[in-house]
Formats: sequence, structure tokens, C-alpha cells
Amino acid sequence: MPGPVSDSYDPEFGTGQNANDVRAALQDLRNRVTAAIGTPELLDIVSVIHADNERPGRRNPVALSEAELRVIRFAIDRTLETI
Repeated sequence: MPGPVSDSYDPEFGTGQNANDVRAALQDLRNRVTAAIGTPELLDIVSVIHADNERPGRRNPVALSEAELRVIRFAIDRTLETI
């Protein structure tokens, strides 16, 4: 009979440490996105989607690696599951 499952076991990520690594990657990307936006202010997302409030001439060229893009896509997929 196998031994007890570790308290840090996570069904999706395998271990609590793996889940922490994913969380850290998401937090790093969130920080980069916040820096690219230029403010930590959170806006109502429905208002953002419906508004035409882009600042003229302002572009946010953010270069992301394939791994970073995959982390973002993972986060978006998880978000879509909850909406």
C-alpha cells in the first residue's frame, strides 16, 4: 500500500512547489503588464472593454518570450473557465 499523499500535493501541478512556481511566473508577468500600462490603478473591466479611451499615439510594445506567452495563455484559459 502506498504511503500517505503529501500535504503539498496539488492535483493539477503535482506539488505545492510547482503551483508556487506557476504563481510566481504569473506575478512576474502581471508586474510587467502593469509597468507597460503605466499605472497600478485597476479599472472596471466592463468599462474598459466598452470604452474607446486609448490615449492617442500611445503603444505599449512589450516583447514576450514564447514561455511568457504560454503562461499568459494559461492564465486566460483559466479565467475563461470561471466566467
